[in-house]
Amino acid sequence: MNINHKNGFTLIEVTVAVALLVMALALALSGYMFSLKNINQGDVQNELDIDVQLAMERLKKDLRLSSLDTMFYYPSGAGPYEAISFPMAKDSDGDGILETDSDGSILWDETVIYHIRPTTPNSLIKTTFSPRDNSLTDAQRQAQLESVVHYGNGNSAYNGQNVSSDVIFENLLHWQIKPKEGRFDAYSPFLTRDSSSLGYILLDPGTHNFTFKVIDKNSNSGGYQVGIDQLFVSPSYSAREAEAQLPASAQSGAAATIQYMPGDWKGNHQLYFPATAVGNSFTLSLDNDRWEETNFGALGYETRDTEFIFDETLIPRDFVIQLRGNDIAWTAEEQTGFFAGSCNTNISFTNSYVLVHVNGSDLLTNGSWIAHSGRKCQLTFRASPVGSLQIDDVRIYEGLYQESVTWSSTNSSPQATFGGGTSFVSPLMTNGTMATTDPIDFKITATNNYIVVFHILNDPNKSSPAVWANQNTSQNECRINLGSGAIIDTNAVFGLASIFASYPEDGEYTSQIFDTHLPNPKYGDISWNDHLPAGTSLSLKVRVGDQPDLSDALDWSLIPASTVNPRSVGTSYKRYIQFQTLLTSNTEGDSTPKLKDVTIDWAGERQLVNIGGIFTKGPNYGMFEISVDGDPLRSAIIVDLEIYKNVLVMNDESRRVTSSLQVELTPRNSGK
Repeated sequence: MNINHKNGFTLIEVTVAVALLVMALALALSGYMFSLKNINQGDVQNELDIDVQLAMERLKKDLRLSSLDTMFYYPSGAGPYEAISFPMAKDSDGDGILETDSDGSILWDETVIYHIRPTTPNSLIKTTFSPRDNSLTDAQRQAQLESVVHYGNGNSAYNGQNVSSDVIFENLLHWQIKPKEGRFDAYSPFLTRDSSSLGYILLDPGTHNFTFKVIDKNSNSGGYQVGIDQLFVSPSYSAREAEAQLPASAQSGAAATIQYMPGDWKGNHQLYFPATAVGNSFTLSLDNDRWEETNFGALGYETRDTEFIFDETLIPRDFVIQLRGNDIAWTAEEQTGFFAGSCNTNISFTNSYVLVHVNGSDLLTNGSWIAHSGRKCQLTFRASPVGSLQIDDVRIYEGLYQESVTWSSTNSSPQATFGGGTSFVSPLMTNGTMATTDPIDFKITATNNYIVVFHILNDPNKSSPAVWANQNTSQNECRINLGSGAIIDTNAVFGLASIFASYPEDGEYTSQIFDTHLPNPKYGDISWNDHLPAGTSLSLKVRVGDQPDLSDALDWSLIPASTVNPRSVGTSYKRYIQFQTLLTSNTEGDSTPKLKDVTIDWAGERQLVNIGGIFTKGPNYGMFEISVDGDPLRSAIIVDLEIYKNVLVMNDESRRVTSSLQVELTPRNSGK
């Protein structure tokens, strides 16, 4: 048997093996390079993300410590912008608190400008003027910004001798600043209200035009309507009833009007604008700052014989201050707590005098049953449900019961009449019916106590008064001087059902103490709207002080009242202010003056003001925006920043890696 041995590889085999090995190595190397480039691209992405975060944080830190009212933008116009200039303040003593002047305003000592330097690649630059030249006008400040943008630095700008620039980031791809404007989406599936701050604007003293313009509507909304309950447009934070600002100084597409909105809406009304399309608008002319008192319910008010009510008789219906009264002031049932009806005693009231205790708040026990004062009164009497009653010699006496009552013109009324003054004897009352005296020229004061005295006729068939039994058996409510001369004290009230008191002779309303938030406000006028029926009058007083409780102000008794409308507040310019109104009824006491609103104005000062309000939302309400004197509100600043870097990928191709970030921020020191 022959065996053949084969040693080594042929040339072809070696060539093929080497080729396969080279191919494997090439594939492995290619995969490694691919992975390496991908890792590099990921690293670059991470670096860019960090860089854009750091750049934005630096910008946010600077902007948050600045103020919206001192910012300037480039280019001029509505934006968006590519450069911004704003003031900065240093914490020179390191206590973490920015330095302020004697008025509490921040001492700005740097001007910072963020802008683009158009190089290859573009750069985001921070140019700083330190110290800041606070003497520059607004026009010069804008020119300074434009010079920095144009030349890429501040060497040729105002205050150029104190300028320096730092590169925040190169390879800038996109940079944009957009002030956020004041807009409100009023859509809601159900009718409601929402309080919202829409933005800031710098206001000079004087009157400004606030324009409300419909810009769109929610896709779910059935209309473009606008409803405003209250507006907050004052540096002193004074809320103003929106409907009280009408009529509009200009409007298009619809007419703004007052709409009755009972319930949660302040003043039970709103300003209603029935817009039907985008672009409909209306304009209100409003002062920079003032105090408008319209609803009178603010914490801290005081009253004497007055009240604030929602008066349904006025057109439009309105909250008013008026005298409290012209209504039932006392009832036997309220004082005793129980109506028994007929008398179940063995007492014979024939030819008896009945003295009923009417307990005012001065009585230590069981007092405070007289609801209000009145310059005149009327007494109502009632017969038993199962009998008849007729009386005469009816009088009312001020004071507590004494063994010997001495009637005089100072403490008792004249004898009451019935039937328009035709008789001192009441009509016959039967089976629970009542009889009321004519108005008695006798003043009722809620804090006093009274005794009503009347005589029951000498007729057994006309001597059955109704009775109200007191649940407190120890309290004497009535004294009966029987025709036989015997005297009975009882815990029940006989005969007298109620006392009607007219409006009091006068009353006072003292307002809350209002904080103007200004150390020396230059007050102008106090003016008011009122309703004065014949024979009534109304006057006002004003006082001011530097203490929040007005402990340093004059006493009201030292301040003269004025009926001049409007009248000057005076020359004592102090931070806190308060008014007091005196209301006087007519001689019959059946009419009261009504105070509808009070306005106190002052010049105000140039200040950044936060504009907002309480707005109506509903299924047919749209979106609107507010501008003041043609300038939009700005509630915040939106900053877009995008940066990039080119990296090599496969086949030596270049790929651009980007990182972007958008933030919205509100400068914390706006208005300071």
